Amino acid sequence: MDDRLRKRSAPFPLYEILLRDAKVGDLKALSDRLGLSLNVEEMDRIQEYFRRIGREPTDVELQSLGQAWSEHCCYKSSKVFLKEFIFPVQAPYVLDRGDAGVVEFDEDHAYALRIESHNHPSAIEPYGGANTGIGGILRDVLAMGAQPIALADPLHFGPLDTPTEGLPKGTRHPKYLFGGVVAGIRDYGNRVGIPTVAGGIVFDEGYLGNIVVNVACVGFAKKSQLVRNRAASERDVFILCGGKTGRDGIHGVTYASIDLTDRSVRGWEAGAV
Repeated sequence: MDDRLRKRSAPFPLYEILLRDAKVGDLKALSDRLGLSLNVEEMDRIQEYFRRIGREPTDVELQSLGQAWSEHCCYKSSKVFLKEFIFPVQAPYVLDRGDAGVVEFDEDHAYALRIESHNHPSAIEPYGGANTGIGGILRDVLAMGAQPIALADPLHFGPLDTPTEGLPKGTRHPKYLFGGVVAGIRDYGNRVGIPTVAGGIVFDEGYLGNIVVNVACVGFAKKSQLVRNRAASERDVFILCGGKTGRDGIHGVTYASIDLTDRSVRGWEAGAV
């Protein structure tokens, strides 16, 4: 499969992926090789696009699509329920639906709410996955012009006394995951000064193969200070900033799209580093 990767001249490692003439089997192999977690139909749509514009994609472009189309980012499986029960909600007190939902508090003020799961990034790197989960929801509330004031963290793990031989193949021990997740939430929240005011911890064998790390944030703002986070012009300037990518990495989100088996989990450990 490496014969479909062609190195391009750039000041950083950049590869052109020979996708346009790939057969169906090659498309699946490319998705697996690059850790995209995209199915053949999705890869076929990407192939069709690059055939139409007359060039091959780079690995950066394919990795970006793998993330954007992942379960973690676009909710492929749950979108049908969101469209039925959440998106249609219309009310005068719902002020915005950007990175966080904004709801009227009184005549002059509003509050912003954001909740998301960081299950799969935390399963790969518990400290970094939980850390970036907290950072992400703080960012989303700030992006609406609100000041974060409180955090909540409902967490679900396998029993901490599970014998090692009782773990599903390829998974990490709940005690290791629990310690890393709690430390990640504690350190990020404490360092930015936003208190964790609610949460819960559940231990059950059902979470041995797939932990649940939910994080939530509420913020407060004057209505006059609310901002919309939508790109309004092709001349808008975007600035990306932050620390180096950790082990939860760019594949922490595409991990959410795979079927969890002992083989896939073991394979992902290598691909996510």
